[in-house]
Amino acid sequence: MFRVFVFCFLLCSLVWAEPRVVVISLDGLRPEFYLDSRWPAPCLQSLCRQGAAARAMYSVFPSITYANHTSLVTGVSPQGHGIDCNVDFDWETGPTLGWNWEASKIKVPTLWELARRRQLISAAFSWPVSVGARVDYLIPEVFSIPGANQGSTEDLLRVHSTPSLIARIQEDSGLPFPVSFADWDAWLPSAVGYVWRTYQPQLTLIHMLNLDWTQHRFGPDGAETRSALARLDSDLQRIVEQIDLTQTVLMIVGDHGFQSVNQVINPNRLFFDRGWIQMEQGKIKSWRVYARSNGGSAAIYCKDPTLLPQVEKLMVQRSVGRWVVLDRHQLDLRRTFPRAALAISVPPGLALGQSVDGPFEVKTERTLGQHGHLPELVPTGWIIVGPGIKAGSDLGQRSLLEVAPTVGRLLKLDCSSMESDGLELFP
Repeated sequence: MFRVFVFCFLLCSLVWAEPRVVVISLDGLRPEFYLDSRWPAPCLQSLCRQGAAARAMYSVFPSITYANHTSLVTGVSPQGHGIDCNVDFDWETGPTLGWNWEASKIKVPTLWELARRRQLISAAFSWPVSVGARVDYLIPEVFSIPGANQGSTEDLLRVHSTPSLIARIQEDSGLPFPVSFADWDAWLPSAVGYVWRTYQPQLTLIHMLNLDWTQHRFGPDGAETRSALARLDSDLQRIVEQIDLTQTVLMIVGDHGFQSVNQVINPNRLFFDRGWIQMEQGKIKSWRVYARSNGGSAAIYCKDPTLLPQVEKLMVQRSVGRWVVLDRHQLDLRRTFPRAALAISVPPGLALGQSVDGPFEVKTERTLGQHGHLPELVPTGWIIVGPGIKAGSDLGQRSLLEVAPTVGRLLKLDCSSMESDGLELFP
């Protein structure tokens, strides 16, 4: 475990009771959204001025949603917590249709489990890898994928949420059930407000999704992204208005930033051409070497160890202008991809695809957005507001692994399983 010592903020003259902590994850949050007033995010920028904010926060590797949201609630890197990709992967057959939705796949204690040990009430809304989690008031993240599960997204959410919770929220709000990511973010303020008024959880985890979806499809700097940010900021304001910041610590966090994409590279084409992947009727029949893409990076798996020298040589030879190669030692230092022989990460402008027998390189029709790269290429953000947090404080550059232990300190949880000590907000 590495130790991080941070300056202490001056504590206001107040009696510190059992705190409440709210963590709101804005998927695809970039620090410039709250540091640069030219972006349409007045709520985010106001929170930045009211409290402490990081100039940058660096995710774990790969910089993808499910790996980082699991690190946000465990304080542990992917090698330790077991979630190193959004989509599940089968060692025998290769990629699957299903995502890593189930909390049972997490190998280390989570904030909600640690809170339960202290008999604290928890709530979670659309938090990744939370299906089946022991959260008192839960609406997990899960969605319909033909061939991976059965039923509509609404059906799946009602089945996997706390019994009758969605029905009670619907009855209270009178709002229709959301049908898009933007609708979901707009629905959350009413859902969260109902749970807060009715059950008063000490720990609340909220994941807002539409900003990520928009940046993927229209690029990080497109007009659509500006509109999505403005809408998200308005939805966030409606949540923040319901929080008593004299009694609650609010953390706004991201999971990754974004890079523009104009070209997609499919490294599996190299393995297909050498006979290391066999296809049948458009599907993988068998594989000996496979690149599992995470957008801006890919883990390279080598089922046949005798091929590893050839694979390493090939990836280095084709790397010029395309990617950097991380060997097993480098992956161990970043505590990720435990079964991978090596990994690659592309520079800005490029992304990695999953295609096996299609073209090796493809130009995109328009500028898209991607993440998954080395964390230093896609920084995200962190804002902390609440009692005793000095307005305008600069957190500098932070690690995403510091979030969970910082929450743990505030709620007096057992953080011995975590890799960082977190921030010492109060002396």
